[in-house]
Amino acid sequence: MIGSNRITGIQTQSTPPSVGSFRGILTGSNRMTGIQTQSTPPSVGSFRGILIGCTVFICGEIFGFVIEKGRVFEPSVVCDQMLMKRFVMLKMFLSAVISGMFCMSVMSMLPFTRQKFLNARQTLVNDLQGKGYLTVMLGGFILGIGMALGGTCPGVVFAQLGTGSQNAVYTLLGTLAGALLYGVLEPTLMSLTKPNKPVKYQFLFHVLGSPYHTTAIPVAAILSVIVFTLEIAYPWDTEVKDSESTSMWKASSWPPFFTGFIVGSLEVPLILIVGGLLGASSSYCTVTAQVLVTDKMKQKVPYLVKFKSGLSNWWQVVFVVAAIHGASSSSQLSGTYGTIEGQSVLMSFCGGVLIIVGARLAEGCTSGHGISGMGLLNSLSIATMMSMFIGGMLSARCIQMMT
Repeated sequence: MIGSNRITGIQTQSTPPSVGSFRGILTGSNRMTGIQTQSTPPSVGSFRGILIGCTVFICGEIFGFVIEKGRVFEPSVVCDQMLMKRFVMLKMFLSAVISGMFCMSVMSMLPFTRQKFLNARQTLVNDLQGKGYLTVMLGGFILGIGMALGGTCPGVVFAQLGTGSQNAVYTLLGTLAGALLYGVLEPTLMSLTKPNKPVKYQFLFHVLGSPYHTTAIPVAAILSVIVFTLEIAYPWDTEVKDSESTSMWKASSWPPFFTGFIVGSLEVPLILIVGGLLGASSSYCTVTAQVLVTDKMKQKVPYLVKFKSGLSNWWQVVFVVAAIHGASSSSQLSGTYGTIEGQSVLMSFCGGVLIIVGARLAEGCTSGHGISGMGLLNSLSIATMMSMFIGGMLSARCIQMMT
């Protein structure tokens, strides 16, 4: 989110071995922006590493918890959204985009947060280098097919694991296989879809010639009207099963606009402290890359080599592991652990493969492109999400007719 989303890794001058060994995992090389700074005292570097790790873990816990409360991890909710039967997923998704837009608009205006915002936005631009509309739309379309097939997306797979959802393990295996498959196919796919020249206007506010916030705030207002209209037409408590618990924490579901608001707000600590954007799909590449232990293997899958180390890769892994625990905690509190029916083993596995192949081709998923990219009014992200819904809706209809 992108769905991907790397951070502005900062390189410093030499540090003592004890500090360097600790920071080796947390800092890594800056393949995104190449920004260098003056040497940082060891105590400051160690504190920053701990702060980043704690921030990422807490954000992951919150993400997993509210994804479970929002019920968008349920395969039936995802599939019904693609069939336009229930709108829980769309309401939560748009609410997250709205929240992210508002938070990032504020950060873009405040003098002491503006540079952090600009750095995070630049990581999205760097991630999308070499990508054109054909590339991201094809990736989005494949991602949509996988979502309709497996009833999942890269970010919610971990919530499915945490809640003990049926066949979630097979979905995870599919995602790891998908990461490896894309690593092998990446040179061919990019040679077929790479644009002749880079996209001229990546952000809509550049087309209008206005600052980010003057475009984002009106767009957020329009999206708010859409969410409000959907909620009036399809009340959330009629679309999901709710417990009769009087405790907010033990309730099995929360309003999608509330959970979406929380998810979108996670952009604030991620941008200000971690220096990145919300996303999940590159974490699969980082985990899969660890199997490349010989030079021969690395030569066969060069795409995955760059994911083996560095904070710009590993922070997402920490994030998604925390999300598993957050989702598990939420389901345990509400007494719904292990009660969610999944897709078949074959559909779960194949869906897992396709969502990662599609997300990596597009360089982002529903979190990276959807919440972060659309929140930044990135034209490639908007195109990705449009093609994702088209692919998902067409596939869901085909699956419905066949079954």
